[in-house]
Amino acid sequence: MEKTEKKAVSDDDRGSVQIDAAPNSQGLHRRLNNRQVQLLAIGGSIGTALFVSIGNGLAASGPANLFIAYTLYSLLLACINNCLAEMTVYQPVAGGFIRLAGKWYDDALGFMVGWNFFLYEALLIPFEITAINLVLKYWRDDIPVAAVCVACIVLYALINALAVGIFGEAEFWLSIGKVLLIFILFFFTFVTMVGGNPQHDPYRFRY
Repeated sequence: MEKTEKKAVSDDDRGSVQIDAAPNSQGLHRRLNNRQVQLLAIGGSIGTALFVSIGNGLAASGPANLFIAYTLYSLLLACINNCLAEMTVYQPVAGGFIRLAGKWYDDALGFMVGWNFFLYEALLIPFEITAINLVLKYWRDDIPVAAVCVACIVLYALINALAVGIFGEAEFWLSIGKVLLIFILFFFTFVTMVGGNPQHDPYRFRY
């Protein structure tokens, strides 16, 4: 007859949950402070689409349809983020959502998610450089496209090759620039809506 062993639990330990240490966490250090992490999260949620790609949807469908689409999309992402937060808090792993897919479902899924994320990031960088060229081309025609591409690639490489603290500081100030740009766009849009445009037409919410 097999005997089950029971571990004595003190009064102090009854309200706590024992969680195993995250695998592959040896050698990881926290080099980013709180303000850098907060601005990384905010800046990461502000993408190129908000400044460039949104114009096509706005011109084609109008502000109401764009608002509905963004609302539904945000609700979907909120559900996904909530699931990721619950899994991370319950059983944290080193490697983010890629290792979560392998831990909670299957290693093959984690492998596929990792390559999918790599391809996404690899294609995102040329897309962002293209968007920068589009914006610069709108204001000036004498800026060489090749020079902009080389400058962006060199800056990307330098920021990622430097120490984590310098990387976090660069991302902190770049994220502040994104936030300021959003408020500048809000102010610019408000001024044009109340009549501060070349036609002096206070179009307000008219579409």
